Amino acid sequence: MTVHQPGLATRTMHKKIPVRRSRLAAASLWSGRIAVPVLVIGALLHRLELVSTPQFLVVLTLGFLLGALAAAAAVLALVSLWTRGGTGWARALRGLLYGLIALLPVFAGLYGFWRYPLLADVSTDIEAPPVLPPAGPGVPERSFDTGELQQAAYPDIVSRRFRVAPADLHAAARRVAEQSGWTITAELPPGMPDEPTRFQAEAVSLLFAFRDDVSVRILPDPVGSRLDIRSASRFAEHDLGANARRIRGFLEDLDAVLLAAFGAVEAIDDDEDVPELPPLDPNAPREEDDGSPPLPPPNRKTAATRPLRNGCSRNGQRGRRHRPAAGRHFGNLSGRSGARRRATIAAA
Repeated sequence: MTVHQPGLATRTMHKKIPVRRSRLAAASLWSGRIAVPVLVIGALLHRLELVSTPQFLVVLTLGFLLGALAAAAAVLALVSLWTRGGTGWARALRGLLYGLIALLPVFAGLYGFWRYPLLADVSTDIEAPPVLPPAGPGVPERSFDTGELQQAAYPDIVSRRFRVAPADLHAAARRVAEQSGWTITAELPPGMPDEPTRFQAEAVSLLFAFRDDVSVRILPDPVGSRLDIRSASRFAEHDLGANARRIRGFLEDLDAVLLAAFGAVEAIDDDEDVPELPPLDPNAPREEDDGSPPLPPPNRKTAATRPLRNGCSRNGQRGRRHRPAAGRHFGNLSGRSGARRRATIAAA
């Protein structure tokens, strides 16, 4: 617009059109900026046991709601900017990114609900599962009544038998539990080589540090030992397949530990019919060894160390002579010593 006034210079006036700024984009960005730290800090506090699980569930719900608000506001802002114009594209896109990051656990949970059955307690023995520790405060009482559903969903999770003594299998199972990061809460160690054993442990999930209970039981078996394991969630009614994955991983790691300690040890399913064989000996030669004989057990002499008549062993070393006990040698008296012995007896 040009203004002409007599005696004055001509002036040009420009009218500023206000730029439209999207408030939805700003709201989306701020919601996303709050949602992600809420989830991260809440998970850290829960892992450090500074907040209880019920309190953490409230924080988790708040973080998910903020993430959903950020994503929804970002979508509405992008649609409005596309149709009506304005500024705020960068804020809307960043808010959408933060919202999707906060909602990633929700998407994973929805997939788990669709993919896995409604189970929170899984055991290799569905008839008589291993005993779990008593429920603590705020933890609902657990009863194993989903055996048929588990058998249909996880037919491979069954009891395992090993040609290993219960004491050796207990040591291997405990090593696997420690390597998995489980905390042993109770244990019945083996008193004798063939006595049943068990231990209970606490497992922590990777992302949000939810604590689950695990119980391992080892019983004597005609083959050697029978192992059962049970894993149960404390609070969730749906484990999203976590307990089945934990049991499968434990059994795979146990096979690896037994393979390293005893050589080729193949797990036997509970329903397999196998001949009764003696348990494996850790001192026995393995398949990859050179075939040398195993070390002799204590207090047992072999052909290589058995004393000969001349007092020397078969390897040329002096052996220990076995003297008869006094008063027990009466026969085969001959030679000079025999004559002296006969004279002594006659004098008596």
